[in-house]
Amino acid sequence: MHKLVKMTGRLGVLCAGILLLMSSMAWGGNPILRETDPGFIYACDPSAEVFNGKVYLYCSHDQPDAVNYESMKDYVILESSDLKTWINHGVKLDPQLDPGFEYAQSNMNAPDAAYKDGWYYWYFPCDVTHVGVAKSRTPVGPWQTAVSNEMTTIFDPTVIVDDDGQAYIYGNDHWVDIGDQGSHILGAKLKDNMVELDGPLIRLTKEIVNEAAHVFKRNGVYYFSARVGAVTKYWMADSPLPQYAELKGVLAPNSPRSPNHTSAIEFNGQWYLFYHRGDVNHGSNYRRSACFDKMTFREDGTIEPVVYILDEGVEISFAQKGAKPATWASPSQTAPSFPKPTTVEDGSLRMEAEVFTEKSGTKIVDLADGEKTKGVGQISNGDWTSYPALDFGRNNDPFTFRVRVLAPKEGGAIVLRVNSSTGVVVGTITVPATGGWDTFQTLSTTLNKIRGIQTIYLCYTGGVGDLMKVNWFEWTPPSSKR
Repeated sequence: MHKLVKMTGRLGVLCAGILLLMSSMAWGGNPILRETDPGFIYACDPSAEVFNGKVYLYCSHDQPDAVNYESMKDYVILESSDLKTWINHGVKLDPQLDPGFEYAQSNMNAPDAAYKDGWYYWYFPCDVTHVGVAKSRTPVGPWQTAVSNEMTTIFDPTVIVDDDGQAYIYGNDHWVDIGDQGSHILGAKLKDNMVELDGPLIRLTKEIVNEAAHVFKRNGVYYFSARVGAVTKYWMADSPLPQYAELKGVLAPNSPRSPNHTSAIEFNGQWYLFYHRGDVNHGSNYRRSACFDKMTFREDGTIEPVVYILDEGVEISFAQKGAKPATWASPSQTAPSFPKPTTVEDGSLRMEAEVFTEKSGTKIVDLADGEKTKGVGQISNGDWTSYPALDFGRNNDPFTFRVRVLAPKEGGAIVLRVNSSTGVVVGTITVPATGGWDTFQTLSTTLNKIRGIQTIYLCYTGGVGDLMKVNWFEWTPPSSKR
């Protein structure tokens, strides 16, 4: 019988009778678990592994009443044979309650798992900076301790077993400097027993990182990733412990409503990036849900920045439990729902610029564009406005994105980003001088990296002073092309 989910955080375990967390969900996408599922839990920090032709996610566990990360006390496993139907095994490792893990007392953050010589090993952080290890003969347990005390000191441990059978452990020294000052991706060999270092942890990146280190291998190349500020960046190298891996760029934007933690796998010939987000299932920074999207590699092995996609009909939470709702730009937007685009004559979807939900700088101003309307004005370099829950269809074909704008001088641009004001760039519209503050032009660009339900950020760039005014933007999703 599978272990019942812990429901009460610090208050202990709430037994749920005969309820099993082996329910199968037939969703094909994001989020993987829905709050309407029997036995729903907040599964986060998903570490994806492929064992015996199936995908297993080894996840941290956020409590439903969490207001910080201190309530993360145990770990859960999700399983799928097709990435469409998922088995929620619930809590499978509880170091505070399971015998043999007395050395692990608190702060059960992002874990990882690996297989070697008939054993599955589960590496998990404990007491912030230490690493505990469990082992099992099956991917889902039962688990027993593999060490009598912490294995090593590292944050966000991740482990790979290379093609020659040599295993490596990686992480970062986010909380305690190991070697050079500052937080970097670190790595070391593991001994054959998988629970001892075979040499010191060494620095693998010149650049400072925050956390969430991950490593995978593709076509003989090693990829190292970590969260750096508001985005996840990645490095490439031709060896598992390089002198310094080469920084290549952004792998993915930050998770909506949560610092990100990612992992990558190849499954049935396709690569996927797993991550979590806090804006679904009535979540927050501390109540996150696992998701995944496809990864695309260029011919030179570099990665196209991943764009996050939600399934149609998923409700996006706009306020944390107990927090004040966001301040709405339009007085008419008082209901707890996002502004919706309108359909115009040619079938395009149009969003009025002034109904943003968040902004940096800018003001709502009066416009004279045929008739008196509202729009976004007093725009300076670096300002932005955001528009959540916009549907860009499910078709991969490129489509046109248009914006109605006026500008008295040349040199401005509108950069389109997803998920955050520093998120992945999906398009740029150069804004020329339109003829003055009373002369509008409709400008356009082609988008081909975005689909599904997204939060769009219009990020404004240019010189000094008042750059432009924006009336609306519109698009025709590929799925609804005439």
